[in-house]
Amino acid sequence: MRIVAWLLLACGCAAPAGAMAAAEATVRAGERTLTVAFDGSDARVDVSGVSQGYLLLRDGRLYSVMRMNGSPVVLDAQAAAGLLGGLAWKPSPRMIGSLTGLEPTGARQTVAGRAGEVYEVSYRDLEGRDHSGQGVLGRQPEVRALTRILGQIAERLQTSAQAPGQGLEQVSRTLEDRGLGVLAYGPEFRVEKLTVAPLAPGRLDLPAPPSELPGDLGQWLRRPAAR
Repeated sequence: MRIVAWLLLACGCAAPAGAMAAAEATVRAGERTLTVAFDGSDARVDVSGVSQGYLLLRDGRLYSVMRMNGSPVVLDAQAAAGLLGGLAWKPSPRMIGSLTGLEPTGARQTVAGRAGEVYEVSYRDLEGRDHSGQGVLGRQPEVRALTRILGQIAERLQTSAQAPGQGLEQVSRTLEDRGLGVLAYGPEFRVEKLTVAPLAPGRLDLPAPPSELPGDLGQWLRRPAAR
C-alpha cells in the first residue's frame, strides 16, 4: 500500500497529448521498484518482489493479473480490492489531502537523462498535517505520459479502495495547467530509466478474459498466515 501512497502523492494526470510513442520506465517508489510499460492509454506495471502478478491498465480499466496453477487469472481492480480486504487497501494518513504550494526554486536537475526543474512542494495530508519537500518536474512528452499513466492507475486503485480523492484531483489539475510531469519527489519517488521504444507484441494484452474469483483461489488468499 505504501507504493500506492507515493503514487497518489507524486503523480497526477498530465494534460492529454497527441499520440505518444510506446515506452518503458523503471521507477523507484518507496521500497519497491516498478517496471512500467505503456503505449497510449494502456500500460502494464510489474512490482519488484511480486513474481506471480502485475497490474494491467487496458481500455480505461485496471486489472490485477496473477497466476494460479500455471494459468493466468484476471480480476478487475474492484474485485482485487474486495479480495484483499479493507485493511490491506487502507490509505496512508500521509497521503495528500490538498496541495498548498508548488513553486519553482530556480534549480535544475537531470533525472533519467531528462532535464527537470526543482520545485518546492507543500501539502496537507488526510489528517490535516502540513508537509513540504522538493520534487523534480519535467516537460518532456514521455515524462508527462508516464505521469499520466501512473496517475490513472493510482486513481483507479483509490476508487476501488473508496479512499478520498480530492488531493489527487487537485494535483492532476495543477500539473495539467502547467504542462508538467513528475521525474522525482524527495527520496520516495524517482524515475531511474525511461526508454522510448516499441514494446514486444502482446505485452499489454489481457492474458485471459476477466473472470470471477475462483473459490479455491479466494480460500487460499484468505487463509490465516502460518505462525
